[in-house]
Amino acid sequence: MNMFLGITSLLCAAACIPVPLQQTSVSQKEEFYSTCVAAMKTAPVEAEKPCTEYLQLAAANPEEPQDRFQCVKDWLAEYSKLRPYVQFLWTLAPDPKTPWIVYPPDMNIELPQTSDTNGSFKIQISRSFADPSEEAFLRKAEAVYPGPHSMVNALLRGGLCEQDLHKELAPIWGACGNDNIEMTSTVTARAVRYYYDLTLLARTNPELPSGFTAVQTDMQYAAGIQFLADYAHDKESFHDVYVADLNLKWGFNCGGLCGVGFTRNKVVVLDRQGNVLALYLDAPVNHQSWVS
Repeated sequence: MNMFLGITSLLCAAACIPVPLQQTSVSQKEEFYSTCVAAMKTAPVEAEKPCTEYLQLAAANPEEPQDRFQCVKDWLAEYSKLRPYVQFLWTLAPDPKTPWIVYPPDMNIELPQTSDTNGSFKIQISRSFADPSEEAFLRKAEAVYPGPHSMVNALLRGGLCEQDLHKELAPIWGACGNDNIEMTSTVTARAVRYYYDLTLLARTNPELPSGFTAVQTDMQYAAGIQFLADYAHDKESFHDVYVADLNLKWGFNCGGLCGVGFTRNKVVVLDRQGNVLALYLDAPVNHQSWVS
Protein backbone atom coordinates (compact mmCIF):
# COMPACT_ATOMS: atom_id res chain seq x y z
CA MET A 1 0.00 0.00 0.00
CA ASN A 2 2.87 2.37 0.67
CA MET A 3 4.11 1.48 -2.79
CA PHE A 4 0.85 2.81 -4.24
CA LEU A 5 1.33 6.08 -2.41
CA GLY A 6 4.87 6.28 -3.77
CA ILE A 7 3.60 5.83 -7.33
CA THR A 8 0.95 8.49 -6.84
CA SER A 9 3.58 10.94 -5.65
CA LEU A 10 5.74 10.26 -8.69
CA LEU A 11 2.82 10.79 -11.03
CA CYS A 12 1.86 14.05 -9.34
CA ALA A 13 5.43 15.27 -9.68
CA ALA A 14 5.56 14.23 -13.33
CA ALA A 15 2.34 16.13 -14.03
CA CYS A 16 4.13 19.37 -13.19
CA ILE A 17 6.74 18.83 -15.90
CA PRO A 18 5.76 20.39 -19.26
CA VAL A 19 6.15 17.36 -21.55
CA PRO A 20 3.92 16.15 -24.39
CA LEU A 21 0.82 14.23 -23.28
CA GLN A 22 1.79 11.13 -25.25
CA GLN A 23 5.21 11.02 -23.59
CA THR A 24 3.63 11.39 -20.15
CA SER A 25 1.22 8.55 -20.89
CA VAL A 26 4.00 6.24 -22.04
CA SER A 27 6.08 7.09 -18.97
CA GLN A 28 3.17 6.34 -16.67
CA LYS A 29 2.42 3.09 -18.46
CA GLU A 30 5.98 1.85 -18.12
CA GLU A 31 6.08 2.88 -14.49
CA PHE A 32 2.90 0.99 -13.73
CA TYR A 33 4.09 -2.05 -15.67
CA SER A 34 7.42 -2.20 -13.82
CA THR A 35 5.71 -1.79 -10.47
CA CYS A 36 3.05 -4.34 -11.39
CA VAL A 37 5.57 -7.04 -12.38
CA ALA A 38 7.81 -6.38 -9.38
CA ALA A 39 4.84 -6.64 -7.02
CA MET A 40 3.66 -9.89 -8.66
CA LYS A 41 7.01 -11.44 -7.75
CA THR A 42 7.71 -10.01 -4.32
CA ALA A 43 4.47 -8.55 -2.88
CA PRO A 44 1.45 -9.74 -4.87
CA VAL A 45 -0.92 -8.19 -2.35
CA GLU A 46 0.23 -4.81 -3.70
CA ALA A 47 0.01 -5.69 -7.40
CA GLU A 48 -3.67 -5.14 -8.22
CA LYS A 49 -3.67 -1.35 -8.41
CA PRO A 50 -0.54 -0.80 -10.58
CA CYS A 51 -1.49 -3.75 -12.80
CA THR A 52 -4.96 -2.31 -13.35
CA GLU A 53 -3.52 1.13 -14.10
CA TYR A 54 -1.11 -0.41 -16.59
CA LEU A 55 -3.90 -2.25 -18.42
CA GLN A 56 -5.97 0.92 -18.71
CA LEU A 57 -3.11 2.81 -20.34
CA ALA A 58 -1.83 -0.10 -22.43
CA ALA A 59 -5.27 -0.83 -23.89
CA ALA A 60 -5.17 2.54 -25.66
CA ASN A 61 -1.73 1.88 -27.16
CA PRO A 62 -1.86 -0.20 -30.40
CA GLU A 63 1.91 -0.75 -30.21
CA GLU A 64 1.82 -2.35 -26.76
CA PRO A 65 3.49 -5.83 -26.74
CA GLN A 66 0.61 -8.27 -26.53
CA ASP A 67 2.52 -10.91 -24.58
CA ARG A 68 3.06 -8.72 -21.54
CA PHE A 69 -0.41 -7.16 -21.85
CA GLN A 70 -1.97 -10.64 -21.83
CA CYS A 71 0.25 -11.78 -18.94
CA VAL A 72 -0.97 -8.95 -16.72
CA LYS A 73 -4.56 -9.42 -17.86
CA ASP A 74 -4.41 -13.13 -16.98
CA TRP A 75 -2.90 -12.40 -13.57
CA LEU A 76 -5.67 -9.95 -12.74
CA ALA A 77 -8.28 -12.47 -13.89
CA GLU A 78 -6.85 -15.02 -11.44
CA TYR A 79 -6.73 -12.39 -8.71
CA SER A 80 -10.39 -11.59 -9.35
CA LYS A 81 -11.32 -15.22 -8.67
CA LEU A 82 -9.43 -15.08 -5.38
CA ARG A 83 -10.78 -11.69 -4.31
CA PRO A 84 -13.54 -13.09 -2.00
CA TYR A 85 -10.91 -15.15 -0.21
CA VAL A 86 -8.57 -12.16 0.01
CA GLN A 87 -11.35 -10.00 1.47
CA PHE A 88 -12.08 -12.70 4.06
CA LEU A 89 -8.43 -12.82 5.13
CA TRP A 90 -8.34 -9.05 5.60
CA THR A 91 -11.16 -9.33 8.15
CA LEU A 92 -9.19 -11.61 10.47
CA ALA A 93 -7.36 -8.79 12.28
CA PRO A 94 -7.82 -5.02 12.78
CA ASP A 95 -4.23 -4.54 11.59
CA PRO A 96 -3.53 -6.59 8.42
CA LYS A 97 0.21 -6.49 9.10
CA THR A 98 -0.01 -7.96 12.59
CA PRO A 99 2.60 -10.76 12.80
CA TRP A 100 0.11 -13.44 13.85
CA ILE A 101 -3.54 -14.16 14.56
CA VAL A 102 -5.40 -16.77 16.60
CA TYR A 103 -8.31 -18.32 14.70
CA PRO A 104 -10.75 -19.47 17.44
CA PRO A 105 -12.69 -22.05 15.31
CA ASP A 106 -9.49 -24.10 15.04
CA MET A 107 -9.43 -24.54 18.79
CA ASN A 108 -12.47 -26.82 18.44
CA ILE A 109 -10.87 -29.15 15.88
CA GLU A 110 -10.42 -32.63 17.30
CA LEU A 111 -7.10 -34.37 16.73
CA PRO A 112 -7.41 -37.95 17.97
CA GLN A 113 -4.41 -39.42 19.76
CA THR A 114 -3.49 -42.43 17.63
CA SER A 115 -0.67 -44.60 16.34
CA ASP A 116 -1.94 -46.66 13.44
CA THR A 117 1.07 -47.68 11.37
CA ASN A 118 -0.29 -50.91 9.85
CA GLY A 119 -0.79 -51.06 6.12
CA SER A 120 0.07 -48.53 3.44
CA PHE A 121 -1.66 -45.52 4.98
CA LYS A 122 -0.03 -44.62 8.29
CA ILE A 123 -1.19 -42.16 10.94
CA GLN A 124 0.59 -41.10 14.12
CA ILE A 125 -0.75 -38.25 16.26
CA SER A 126 0.80 -37.44 19.63
CA ARG A 127 -0.10 -34.37 21.70
CA SER A 128 1.62 -33.83 25.06
CA PHE A 129 0.44 -31.60 27.91
CA ALA A 130 0.41 -31.77 31.71
CA ASP A 131 -3.14 -30.68 32.56
CA PRO A 132 -6.34 -29.20 31.09
CA SER A 133 -4.91 -25.67 31.19
CA GLU A 134 -1.91 -26.72 29.15
CA GLU A 135 -4.18 -28.55 26.73
CA ALA A 136 -6.16 -25.34 26.21
CA PHE A 137 -2.94 -23.42 25.58
CA LEU A 138 -1.79 -26.10 23.15
CA ARG A 139 -5.09 -25.83 21.27
CA LYS A 140 -4.54 -22.09 21.08
CA ALA A 141 -1.01 -22.59 19.74
CA GLU A 142 -2.43 -24.92 17.11
CA ALA A 143 -4.79 -22.11 16.05
CA VAL A 144 -2.03 -19.53 15.46
CA TYR A 145 -1.42 -18.31 11.89
CA PRO A 146 0.71 -15.57 10.35
CA GLY A 147 -1.14 -12.26 10.00
CA PRO A 148 -3.53 -11.42 7.12
CA HIS A 149 -0.91 -9.59 5.04
CA SER A 150 1.36 -12.65 5.06
CA MET A 151 -1.52 -15.02 4.31
CA VAL A 152 -2.78 -12.94 1.38
CA ASN A 153 0.70 -12.86 -0.12
CA ALA A 154 0.95 -16.62 0.35
CA LEU A 155 -2.44 -17.15 -1.29
CA LEU A 156 -1.56 -15.02 -4.30
CA ARG A 157 1.88 -16.60 -4.70
CA GLY A 158 0.91 -20.26 -4.48
CA GLY A 159 -2.86 -20.47 -4.33
CA LEU A 160 -5.00 -23.29 -3.03
CA CYS A 161 -5.75 -26.47 -4.93
CA GLU A 162 -8.82 -26.05 -7.12
CA GLN A 163 -10.87 -28.59 -5.17
CA ASP A 164 -10.09 -26.74 -1.91
CA LEU A 165 -10.62 -23.21 -3.17
CA HIS A 166 -14.41 -23.40 -2.99
CA LYS A 167 -14.64 -25.00 0.44
CA GLU A 168 -15.12 -23.19 3.74
CA LEU A 169 -13.25 -19.89 3.94
CA ALA A 170 -10.49 -20.30 6.50
CA PRO A 171 -6.99 -18.96 7.19
CA ILE A 172 -4.22 -20.05 4.81
CA TRP A 173 -1.86 -22.71 6.14
CA GLY A 174 -0.38 -23.97 2.87
CA ALA A 175 -0.37 -23.98 -0.93
CA CYS A 176 -1.19 -26.45 -3.66
CA GLY A 177 1.50 -29.04 -4.37
CA ASN A 178 2.47 -30.90 -7.54
CA ASP A 179 0.08 -33.70 -6.67
CA ASN A 180 -2.92 -31.36 -6.21
CA ILE A 181 -2.65 -31.88 -2.45
CA GLU A 182 -1.99 -28.99 -0.09
CA MET A 183 1.59 -28.49 1.08
CA THR A 184 1.84 -27.11 4.61
CA SER A 185 3.68 -23.89 5.36
CA THR A 186 2.23 -23.33 8.86
CA VAL A 187 1.44 -26.24 11.20
CA THR A 188 -2.10 -25.79 12.53
CA ALA A 189 -4.87 -28.04 13.79
CA ARG A 190 -6.66 -27.45 10.49
CA ALA A 191 -3.60 -28.63 8.53
CA VAL A 192 -3.20 -31.74 10.68
CA ARG A 193 -6.86 -32.61 10.34
CA TYR A 194 -6.58 -32.19 6.55
CA TYR A 195 -3.96 -34.95 6.28
CA TYR A 196 -5.72 -37.11 8.85
CA ASP A 197 -8.97 -36.98 6.88
CA LEU A 198 -7.11 -37.44 3.60
CA THR A 199 -5.47 -40.59 4.95
CA LEU A 200 -8.81 -42.01 6.07
CA LEU A 201 -10.20 -41.24 2.61
CA ALA A 202 -7.28 -42.98 0.93
CA ARG A 203 -7.94 -46.09 3.01
CA THR A 204 -11.52 -46.12 1.76
CA ASN A 205 -10.78 -45.16 -1.84
CA PRO A 206 -7.19 -44.51 -2.99
CA GLU A 207 -8.48 -42.68 -6.07
CA LEU A 208 -8.49 -39.23 -4.49
CA PRO A 209 -10.50 -36.16 -5.55
CA SER A 210 -7.15 -34.53 -6.40
CA GLY A 211 -6.95 -36.81 -9.45
CA PHE A 212 -4.07 -38.88 -8.08
CA THR A 213 -4.20 -42.44 -6.76
CA ALA A 214 -2.60 -42.92 -3.36
CA VAL A 215 -0.24 -45.90 -3.08
CA GLN A 216 1.27 -44.99 0.28
CA THR A 217 0.87 -42.16 2.79
CA ASP A 218 2.67 -41.42 6.04
CA MET A 219 1.38 -38.76 8.41
CA GLN A 220 3.12 -37.98 11.70
CA TYR A 221 2.16 -35.18 14.07
CA ALA A 222 3.92 -34.57 17.38
CA ALA A 223 3.01 -31.56 19.50
CA GLY A 224 3.90 -30.67 23.04
CA ILE A 225 3.74 -27.74 25.43
CA GLN A 226 5.72 -27.05 28.57
CA PHE A 227 6.22 -24.27 31.08
CA LEU A 228 9.72 -22.79 31.14
CA ALA A 229 11.15 -20.32 33.62
CA ASP A 230 13.50 -19.06 30.91
CA TYR A 231 13.31 -19.49 27.15
CA ALA A 232 15.37 -17.96 24.36
CA HIS A 233 14.84 -18.14 20.61
CA ASP A 234 17.28 -16.43 18.29
CA LYS A 235 17.86 -13.05 19.99
CA GLU A 236 14.64 -12.97 22.01
CA SER A 237 14.37 -13.99 25.66
CA PHE A 238 11.27 -14.82 27.70
CA HIS A 239 10.59 -15.59 31.35
CA ASP A 240 7.83 -17.75 32.86
CA VAL A 241 6.25 -18.78 29.59
CA TYR A 242 4.62 -21.76 27.93
CA VAL A 243 6.35 -22.99 24.78
CA ALA A 244 4.46 -25.10 22.26
CA ASP A 245 6.51 -27.06 19.74
CA LEU A 246 4.51 -28.46 16.81
CA ASN A 247 5.93 -30.86 14.22
CA LEU A 248 4.14 -32.28 11.18
CA LYS A 249 5.52 -34.80 8.71
CA TRP A 250 3.70 -35.87 5.54
CA GLY A 251 4.69 -38.30 2.81
CA PHE A 252 2.60 -39.18 -0.24
CA ASN A 253 3.41 -41.74 -2.91
CA CYS A 254 1.32 -42.24 -6.03
CA GLY A 255 3.54 -44.83 -7.73
CA GLY A 256 6.83 -44.77 -9.62
CA LEU A 257 8.28 -41.28 -9.79
CA CYS A 258 5.19 -39.74 -8.26
CA GLY A 259 5.27 -38.45 -4.73
CA VAL A 260 5.94 -35.57 -2.38
CA GLY A 261 6.74 -35.05 1.27
CA PHE A 262 7.89 -32.57 3.89
CA THR A 263 8.48 -31.88 7.57
CA ARG A 264 7.26 -28.62 9.11
CA ASN A 265 7.78 -27.00 12.51
CA LYS A 266 6.06 -24.19 14.40
CA VAL A 267 6.94 -22.78 17.82
CA VAL A 268 4.51 -20.59 19.77
CA VAL A 269 5.31 -18.77 23.01
CA LEU A 270 2.47 -17.90 25.41
CA ASP A 271 2.38 -16.14 28.76
CA ARG A 272 0.75 -17.51 31.94
CA GLN A 273 -2.64 -16.20 30.80
CA GLY A 274 -2.39 -17.88 27.41
CA ASN A 275 -1.68 -14.72 25.43
CA VAL A 276 0.51 -15.36 22.38
CA LEU A 277 3.86 -13.61 22.69
CA ALA A 278 5.71 -14.98 19.69
CA LEU A 279 5.38 -17.18 16.61
CA TYR A 280 8.43 -18.84 15.05
CA LEU A 281 8.49 -20.50 11.64
CA ASP A 282 12.25 -20.36 11.16
CA ALA A 283 13.21 -24.03 11.46
CA PRO A 284 15.40 -25.15 8.50
CA VAL A 285 12.95 -27.96 7.65
CA ASN A 286 10.31 -25.37 6.82
CA HIS A 287 12.17 -24.56 3.61
CA GLN A 288 12.66 -28.16 2.50
CA SER A 289 10.54 -30.82 0.83
CA TRP A 290 11.02 -33.79 -1.47
CA VAL A 291 9.42 -34.56 -4.79
CA SER A 292 9.80 -37.70 -6.88
